[in-house]
Amino acid sequence: MKSKFAGIQYLGDSGVTQISKEAIIQLIHAGEDIKDVKILTFEETYSHAHALLLTLRYDIQVIIKGGFASGYNGEAPKGYAFVLNLLRNYTDSINEYIISKSIFERISNSSLTLKDLEYINSINPVRPARWYESVYLYKEHERSIFSEFPLIIPMALLDPRLIELALDFDKNPDNVIISAYRKLESIVRDRTGLNNESGVKLFAKAFQGDDSVLYWENLDSGESKGRASLFTSVYMAYRNNRAHQEPRRNISDDIREFMLVNQLFVLDREAVARQ
Repeated sequence: MKSKFAGIQYLGDSGVTQISKEAIIQLIHAGEDIKDVKILTFEETYSHAHALLLTLRYDIQVIIKGGFASGYNGEAPKGYAFVLNLLRNYTDSINEYIISKSIFERISNSSLTLKDLEYINSINPVRPARWYESVYLYKEHERSIFSEFPLIIPMALLDPRLIELALDFDKNPDNVIISAYRKLESIVRDRTGLNNESGVKLFAKAFQGDDSVLYWENLDSGESKGRASLFTSVYMAYRNNRAHQEPRRNISDDIREFMLVNQLFVLDREAVARQ
């Protein structure tokens, strides 16, 4: 009787460490809750090959194919150290298990059986735990772990009035940010009737002082003043420089600035007209 294949998802590539790394990064970046990590190790003569079995929310299991290794210097051991340092930030349940060459090959071929999974769940983890040795090898680079995450705008946090602009961010971030500044000015002009004002003067008259056109309800004067100052400060610190300089082509700074402008849109939405 033929063994039934396990209904399980496979990510990564047994021959390419970077692809397997990126598979884990994408899971975490998408907000997956990693509950358990099983390191599946095939012991070779002079080195060890590693795949990962991740348990996510709702007990969904995902295999990260064996693009990792240990026992020598190279990209695969570096990738192994990287993912262990990354995963230990999200779960305390990390254990290593020794599997046979045939099971490891079935992982590579996306063909694990139910019997294979039952076997993996029945064996004892390696004790004492040795995966920590690889973690320590990467410790000096710990700060760079999250720098490998995708540089993208968190769309769920955007003010709805910026969504259309954000969809073109990858094509021309400088143009999108400048357009966001212009859009904000137009919105505030329309709300306040200050049609002859722009930039810092517009926002000062719109939000600052006891006789401002717009204000935030139920805030003390200090907090209101702080919010109002954000508009003028951002324009002086960022918008004016951007409007008169060549694009800097630094996507990290561009995303941060766009999210700063987004916060101004949020504050504008929360402000009401003074009666």
